[in-house]
Amino acid sequence: MELVNHTVVTHFILLGIPNTDGLQTILFFTFLAFYLCTLMGNLLIFSAILADPRLHTPMYFFLSNLAIVDLGFSSVNNPKLLAILWANSRTISLGGCMAQVFFFHFLAYTECLLCTVMACDRSFHATILTSLTFTLPYCGSNVVDYFFCDIFPVAKLACGDTYILETVIFSNTGVVPMTCFSLILVSYVRIFYSVVKMNSREGRRKATSTCASHLVVVTLFFGPCAVIYTQPQLSKEMVTAVELFGYVVTPMLNPVIYTLRNKEVKAGLRKLTGGRTPARKETQMGQVNHTVVTHFILLGIPNIDGLQTILFFTFLAFYLCALMGNLLIFSAILIDPHLHTPMYFFLCNLAVLDIGFSSVNNPKLLAILWANSRTISLGGCMAQVFFFHFLASTECLLYTVMAYDRYVAICHPLRYLLIMNHRVCTLLAAGTWIASSIHATILTSLTFTLPYCGSNVVDYFFCNIFPVAKLACADTYVIETVIFTNSSMVSMTCFLLILMSYVRIVYSIVKMNSAEGRRKAASTCASHLVVVTMFFGPCAVVYTQPQLSKALVNAVELFVYVVTPMLNPVIYTLRNKEVTMALRKLRGWSDTGTVMWDSCRGRK
Repeated sequence: MELVNHTVVTHFILLGIPNTDGLQTILFFTFLAFYLCTLMGNLLIFSAILADPRLHTPMYFFLSNLAIVDLGFSSVNNPKLLAILWANSRTISLGGCMAQVFFFHFLAYTECLLCTVMACDRSFHATILTSLTFTLPYCGSNVVDYFFCDIFPVAKLACGDTYILETVIFSNTGVVPMTCFSLILVSYVRIFYSVVKMNSREGRRKATSTCASHLVVVTLFFGPCAVIYTQPQLSKEMVTAVELFGYVVTPMLNPVIYTLRNKEVKAGLRKLTGGRTPARKETQMGQVNHTVVTHFILLGIPNIDGLQTILFFTFLAFYLCALMGNLLIFSAILIDPHLHTPMYFFLCNLAVLDIGFSSVNNPKLLAILWANSRTISLGGCMAQVFFFHFLASTECLLYTVMAYDRYVAICHPLRYLLIMNHRVCTLLAAGTWIASSIHATILTSLTFTLPYCGSNVVDYFFCNIFPVAKLACADTYVIETVIFTNSSMVSMTCFLLILMSYVRIVYSIVKMNSAEGRRKAASTCASHLVVVTMFFGPCAVVYTQPQLSKALVNAVELFVYVVTPMLNPVIYTLRNKEVTMALRKLRGWSDTGTVMWDSCRGRK
């Protein structure tokens, strides 16, 4: 037998959407708007159902599952499609292609089965299809004639016989949708028969109304498939347009359809966003008619009588230094092309984060110290809780990513730019922000769905979860357990990952033969180590020393919230020649601008 030496395919090239020359920018912003609306809409639906106990019913349980599926489904293809349209980034790794195939079929069939409430063992189907596709040999062209990795466009590039794969896929994908569609049809025949038999017109209207949203969603899901497979004479452009509607637009429309005429979901969303809903007067069976809390009063920092003015100017100086320092770091990195590297990209994210983090609590704290303005609205309190946990969690995750960046730079220096390429850095940074926003949304929703009907005095200098939750009229055991578990899990996971990175880094440094190499490697990690210590150190002190006095705990927490955002830019510039040079360059530009302005005035 003659053996052929095949070239192994390690990546694919996606051709993208055909015939879109000159339309890339318009399509990019259109699809980006759809994608962001999809994420926001489904996240709001999920949060509203999670937060409102009245929506804890089977119907809304499945709707929350659908929201999660749509969040994932829209994120399978859209990011890569946007990258193709904006940066012409058409290359996708073999692993990335496999992930697209798996998650596309996993989530598409989950949605199909979820519409028929048959979501058991849903990942099995996608695993079989992905395994069959990528066990084929790929040795020729690696150009995929599609805008993402799907089975048939990828399988066309295989060197082996695809008959078995195509037969299995056609049988499998034919059986599952047809079964789902048949079961849905049978269900609605029975529903229609029951509705017709009802004597009350109002009863028929209500029954029809409860099914309307689901019917529209099912039509949107099966409709594009039916059009494509029953009209083989359609042009390629028309097929692509129909498929794009199914992949990009439909996940955005689902939350809209379920909220347009659904009063319960609307009420849940109003409750989630702090909108006022009518308070129920409960006077029977010994129940109390509660007064709705519309604002809170912050007690501020305890035991500071006579020191308010000194503390005001001290904290104001720290706040202005934090804003100025981080803004300078951000501007210097943005302007200097020499700093457009992974390390400084993450430092740039940290600077933006510290500007936000220092602005969550400091303005209100300064208002308390200067004008004794202790009142904060319910919406303002919710905003403080959300942004505090959003930015604190992002900072924690960002330090972990920065530790990984240092690990790759020291342990794999030759492959550093290959591993930490632009795409990887963007995904890591975006992942930290998105994951933290979900984390903060859950915590804030759980906190403010509790009833507040007694005291509105918060024994703290800003709105944080535990001081606010103490004022709730209901049992807070569930929320305290969830928050403690969630926050501890995130912090401990990040800390352990950072620790593992530095164990590997220290091991690599010790093995270096050159003293100069060891010095440089240690120097690149020094700033990050100091910043991480300042972030985790105070937390460790507070949570491992429960015997500390309240005054000392407040002092430690104030150091984290007020001083740390100011120190981060100082630490990263003290011994960093590249940042120092960039700041000088930034200052030189400023001086040049001043000279030009003066010369213009002189001419006048």
